[in-house]
Amino acid sequence: MVGDFQLSKKAGYIHGRLQVLGRLSDESSQLLDVLGATLHELTGLTAPIHSRATALTQAQRNIAAANAAVDELLDNLDTSRRVRRRQLLPARAAGSAAELPEQVQAVLEAGPAKDLDGFLDSLGQLERSNAYLVQHSGMAAVRQALQHSQQCDADFRASLAAGTRAAAPPAAWLRSKLEVPITEASRAELCVELVPGGLLPKLQRMAQLMITSQYAPAQHGYAALRERALQQVLQELGLELQPPAAVALMTSEQLDKHIRAWHTQLRLVTLLMLRWGGVGEQRLAYAVWPEPVNRELFARLVQPHLAALAAAGQEITNARKAPDKVFPLLDMHRHLAASLPALGAMLRASSDDMPAQLGQLQALLRATASAAAVLFAEYAESVSRDGNKVLPMDGTVHPLTAQVLSYLKRLLGYENAAQVMYGDINEQDDNYIGDVSAWAAAAGGSEEQQQEGSGGGNDGSSPARRALAAGIAQLLMQLQDNLEAKARAYKNEAIAALFMMNNVHYVQWSIESSAALGLLGVDWLERHKDMVEDWGARYHDTTWMPIINMLKAEPSSDMSRLKVMLKETFAAFNASIDRIYTHQSGWTIPDHMLRGAVKRVIKDDLLETYQAFLRRYADVQFTSNPAKYIKYAVSDVASIIDDDLFETKAVSMSRLSLTKEKLGAIG
Repeated sequence: MVGDFQLSKKAGYIHGRLQVLGRLSDESSQLLDVLGATLHELTGLTAPIHSRATALTQAQRNIAAANAAVDELLDNLDTSRRVRRRQLLPARAAGSAAELPEQVQAVLEAGPAKDLDGFLDSLGQLERSNAYLVQHSGMAAVRQALQHSQQCDADFRASLAAGTRAAAPPAAWLRSKLEVPITEASRAELCVELVPGGLLPKLQRMAQLMITSQYAPAQHGYAALRERALQQVLQELGLELQPPAAVALMTSEQLDKHIRAWHTQLRLVTLLMLRWGGVGEQRLAYAVWPEPVNRELFARLVQPHLAALAAAGQEITNARKAPDKVFPLLDMHRHLAASLPALGAMLRASSDDMPAQLGQLQALLRATASAAAVLFAEYAESVSRDGNKVLPMDGTVHPLTAQVLSYLKRLLGYENAAQVMYGDINEQDDNYIGDVSAWAAAAGGSEEQQQEGSGGGNDGSSPARRALAAGIAQLLMQLQDNLEAKARAYKNEAIAALFMMNNVHYVQWSIESSAALGLLGVDWLERHKDMVEDWGARYHDTTWMPIINMLKAEPSSDMSRLKVMLKETFAAFNASIDRIYTHQSGWTIPDHMLRGAVKRVIKDDLLETYQAFLRRYADVQFTSNPAKYIKYAVSDVASIIDDDLFETKAVSMSRLSLTKEKLGAIG
């Protein structure tokens, strides 16, 4: 016993330490996430500084090269002066400054006889300088060449700008094409030419001339013109992205609009950057400029836009957490996944720096999927915490039920939702195994049953689909628990049972007619059909079984007591029908098939019993005024059940007077 106690104590101690370790691991993971987000934000903030520093470094190199060229020219122009100065240096100590010109003249005119080595050295330097100046004799025409390059650049820019304006597609046409995702089938319709095709040879010749003359401003002008054209298209379409500070403060509607703008801008950039039946930015740059300038210019144009899209996507992912945000995130994932293959091929072929941009987009793809899965789990928790105490007075489907099923229908409208949100899960994942095991029964039982419910096959039992099935089952279970808690607020047990029957049936019917059935399986469906029957039976037992049992009560053998019993029974029956009619004609069963089934059960049990009761005591003269007690014929009760119950009628009960024909019909 002592050993067991010590072992239990040690096990408890180890368990406590493991819990502490788990909490520390969670906190460390959260801290790493925060640090990662901060690092990403810091990278975005330092990107402009890096770009400016790169530009300044290049400018310093250009200035140093220009200074070196000027120094070389001046050095050669100044050779004769330096030679004379070097030859006269030994004589400076002996002579005065006034004597220097004559001494210089004397040395130069002395020739090689007096100082052969010095003379030959000076002569060699003079020859080298002369050769340099002869080689660069065209430097006098540099100004004229610069003017020609500037004129060519001006013509190049004017032609490119005019061609851009002439070929610009109408904003309405672009908007119509960008409202839907670009697919292989729709690419043939997207014939976009950024400049007229006949203008390309002229632009190519002028670009080649400016490359040959090393006129760098032409490249900057090209990049600026193409950037301006793209910005103009974005402005015309209203696709300018908001800054991060504004995204953090957006309402749900504003965020949805911002996300749609992000989708459209991604499709626009993909459309205009690549060649799909026309001339995209990539082909335009490659057609006008030679290697490697074409790749550099295209990278300079596309890189800022892709970086901005990646940063904006991260801001959207980290923005306001709302359950309905899972759908925009899935849309983002779908559009980004559709664009990444083409963008990846383009980026890898354009520049060595582009894979970093591709990595940012791939990281965004993973972030949207992870955020969607987290939001779905948070939505399930929010359903369990829903505290809306307003109940439908007619017992119909609760708005929360309709909202949850609408949410699931929309979620399952994404064919790859399971793979997107849970694609990284595998059988060895501890969290995955815990989630699925906790909800295995709700998700459809064994794997074989799940495959049967989903039509069999490997896809129905994939880890991602089972994880999504577990999440949906958890969501529906929490919904049911919340509805049962709400139903307890009804003061009438009958309407509480009717309320639960309506809601569980709505869940069962919605799942049966949707793609969720393939995830949850047939067993789940059958269990919920049984739940509907159980709640219907509870309503029936609460409302109608007391009346039926009263009509089946054994009569007294004493005639006087029998008469009293019949009067009390008819009075209680009439009061019950009056009460049920008054209240339950205002209740509802929205599904007509379920409503018909409930009414059939009521009529099968009640009418036959009531008919037998009337026939059994038809000959008993328990009163001199039968119409006072026998208010309802069997047909009257049947009419009330068929025409008035569960029809949401707000009417008052009027006394039904029985005619002699009705009394005759009783017998």
